[in-house]
This record gives sequence, structure tokens and C-alpha cells, in this order.
Amino acid sequence: MSLNSMLQKQLHNAVPEEVLRQCPEADRTLVENILRLAQAELVVLNLASTIVLIEGRKIILKCTLTGPTPTLSLSSMRSLQAYSPARVLEVKAMGHDGSLLLVIEISDGTCRVSVSELEIVRICKKRSMMDRMFGD
Repeated sequence: MSLNSMLQKQLHNAVPEEVLRQCPEADRTLVENILRLAQAELVVLNLASTIVLIEGRKIILKCTLTGPTPTLSLSSMRSLQAYSPARVLEVKAMGHDGSLLLVIEISDGTCRVSVSELEIVRICKKRSMMDRMFGD
């Protein structure tokens, strides 16, 4: 689910102001959008429990998943990564004191974007059945 589709469905999940105050001013909107998308993807996410850590040029968000059997799917983590692939460095799950945490690492606005993955897409020209049967 994209942030836009979440907003169109009128899911209004506010990120607590105390959480946003811990973020650098320039990155607050991005952090808020990522957390809102995470809440839409993972209904059991407790945004009020979010801990923000600043380590060098990274912002690390740790949110507790609540409920008797919290789950975190790979597709949900990929959706969060895909929201801003240049800025979201890592999305992972972590156990801590008997709780499951969603950990999102975001680069700050001053980091250079580096590319480490290469995707090759091959496009084949469609040929008619007659061409295949009798050659060109």
C-alpha cells in the first residue's frame, strides 16, 4: 500500500509529536511518512513506542509490534524500502526484551546516494507467427 493510497482510504494515523521532535528538522517529513506507511502496512505497530536514534549520518527508528502474535512479512518490509529506496537503507525485525521491533534505518539528507544493485531488463521484439514459421 502506498502512502497516497493510504491517505485516499482516509487512514489517519498520526505520528506522535514527541517522536518527530527527536528527528532532525530537515528529515521530519520523510520520517513521518515512513512511519505512517509502516502503520498502514503493519496495523499492530505501536507508533507511540518509536525510539529515534541518530548514529552519524543515519536515523534509526525502532517501533514495537504489539499483540499476542505480532508478525512482520517480507512484502511489508519491501514496501517500506520501496517508498524511498535512496533514503531507506535497511528494514529489519529485531527481538528485544521479549518484544518484536521493526527497525528502519534512514540516511539523513546530506548522504550521497550510492547504487549497489543492477537490474537488467530484456525486451524482446514480438514476431508474427508467419515470421517464425517461414523465417524473415
